[in-house]
Order: sequence, then structure tokens, then C-alpha cells
Amino acid sequence: MSRLAVKAIKIFEHIPYRMTAKFLSGVLKLFEPRKKIVDNNLLLAYPDSPPQWRKDIRSLMYENIAWTITELFELKKNPLQAFLWVKKVHNLDMANELIDSKRGVVFMSGHFGNWELMASWYAQYIKKRGHQMYVIAQPIHDKDISDYIDGLRNHCGVDLLSSLMSVQKYVKLLRQGYHISLLNDVAGTGKMIVPFMGHDATNMPGPAIMSLLSGVPIVPVCMYRNAPFEHELEFFEPIEPPSESLDREQRIRIVIDECNKAIEKFIRRRPELWFWLHNRWKG
Repeated sequence: MSRLAVKAIKIFEHIPYRMTAKFLSGVLKLFEPRKKIVDNNLLLAYPDSPPQWRKDIRSLMYENIAWTITELFELKKNPLQAFLWVKKVHNLDMANELIDSKRGVVFMSGHFGNWELMASWYAQYIKKRGHQMYVIAQPIHDKDISDYIDGLRNHCGVDLLSSLMSVQKYVKLLRQGYHISLLNDVAGTGKMIVPFMGHDATNMPGPAIMSLLSGVPIVPVCMYRNAPFEHELEFFEPIEPPSESLDREQRIRIVIDECNKAIEKFIRRRPELWFWLHNRWKG
């Protein structure tokens, strides 16, 4: 069944992009996947919001997802289009300084805007400057679909690392000066409870641990969609490892809290661009 699904998905690679976007948007808005989770998440994050506002945000979110998938199909035809679609980059000088310093960096973002385009743009950009970035990819349970998506990413210039690798291997790469990017806006499996969007949530400590063990900063980054094929990229101030005078758990909590605040900042700015389908606040 999964191989049939991949064959069906590949059809979209060969039809006009407007048809793809219109079809995907229509299907998402018709079936409204995870509608209850989306509505509960929006109500939790925006308790005073009117129902119509939440409905509008949900609709715009589905539209963003449809265009994100469509743009990825188009990007496969020519990955260099990423440089045409990203119209403006905020704080690029800071990113260039990090690249030129040869210091490792953990780039941290979320399922926001077109996160796949963001990875492709930066991976290609950093290679032009003689450096390399890896993206930590979470495998999907369906191997055929997971392999197809990873193949798309590779074709678009993104080098992948498995999320099943040991932290020590990530740390080694960071100490060697490589940049590693990951998405860090989903619920964690441990007991690290730190507020997110004003409510307690479990969190993934991986980025914080990688930063503390390697001594490199975490740089939040996000991609804003202004229109189809028109985006802005923003790099935020680095989150440096806190003082070693604190104990390990305190240091991890501080870093996670700073990461959550950074993600909150761009979600609050453009809530329709976040992937509200995640069960972020698991009870």
C-alpha cells in the first residue's frame, strides 16, 4: 500500500503547480485532518480568541501546508530556485560570521512556514561558502514514504542525519565545526517539563544537550511565507550555553526555555504558519 501511495504522490511532480496547490488545499480544507487537535491547541494558546478567528487560522494553516508540499515538488525540478523564492534574509551578516568562524552551530526551528525550503536554501547557501550543514531527520513509520521524502530532501541539497544516531556523534560533528539543523517544536518523550506558549509541556532536551556538550550556540531561525514562492528568512540571536556553575538539569532547562521562547516569538507573529496539528501539550 505504501508503494502505491508513493506512486500516487509522484503524480504531483508532473502536473502544473497551481493544480497541485488547489487540489491539496481543497482536500485539506474538506477533510480538516486533526481538526479537534488543531482547535484545542489554538484555544489553549489563544484562550480569548473568537471561534471565527480560530477557524480562519485553521483554514490558512491548511493552505500553507498545501503550498509547502507544492513548492517542494517544484523545488525538486531545480533546487537553485530556493535563492529566487527567498526574497529577503534578516540578520544574514550574523549567519555569515558564524560560517566564517568555522564554529559549529545548532540551528533550531519548528514546523513553521516552509521549513523544507528553509533547509534547502541554507544547505545550498553554506555550501557556496565552502561549509556544510546537516539536518536531523525524524523517520516516518512508513519506510517507503520516508525514503521518498528523504530523497526529495537530498535532491534539494540537504544532507541528512538520522535522529536515531547517538548524541555523541552529533557532538563530534559540532566540535569539528559543522552546522546541524533540527525542528524542535514537538512534544518530548521524557519528563523535562518547561512552559511553551504559556502552558506546561514536555520537551525534547536533545538540542540543549548537544549545545552544552559541544560548547556551541543554538541559533533560532524561521521562514515566513508572504505568498506562494515568496518568503523571508530570519536568523535570531544565538543562545549560548549557560554558566557551568549551574547543575546539568538547570542548564538544560534554561536552554530549553530560551528555545521555546524563540519559537513562540515567530508563532505569535504569524500563527497561521505553524503546524497546529501536533499534539504539543499532551495531557
